[in-house]
Amino acid sequence: MGTERGNWHLELPYDQWVALSVSGPWPLARYKHAAAVVDEKLYISGGSRDGRYLSDIQVFDHKTLAWFTVNLNTKLNADKTKDNPLQEVFLSSSVRFIDLESYHIGVMETSGKVPVARGGQSVTMVGSRVIMFVMFGGEDKHRLLLNDVHVLDLETLTWDV
Repeated sequence: MGTERGNWHLELPYDQWVALSVSGPWPLARYKHAAAVVDEKLYISGGSRDGRYLSDIQVFDHKTLAWFTVNLNTKLNADKTKDNPLQEVFLSSSVRFIDLESYHIGVMETSGKVPVARGGQSVTMVGSRVIMFVMFGGEDKHRLLLNDVHVLDLETLTWDV
């Protein structure tokens, strides 16, 4: 492609599938992961592979067509002890955040009717400003399917059913 690397999409043919040349280490195939696009980057967090939970964060840069991994071992904002909950798999009822500039990761302290720890749930942001997110279902640590809805108010950091 002769166009500047950040404008690769301008040379794509209309109405055709095209294989793109992508650099960087591709993430493992997975399911039950979280994914979001922010500022032309796709962030993929956690998920499962072959029945095992993953606790990584993979990033795909749409401008450069490159994959990279956020190194959680050097970005944690807590003590590096064997009991550090941030080093565990993302199957937890704690709410984690990531600063998308520094890749600083932490845990938000929440209160209220905190949901049981789970994986595979769906989460949706609600509001023109980020005011709350709604979480539905998933499965608990015994792989029991859950059919509940929880709401986290992001201004008060309070859970409700």
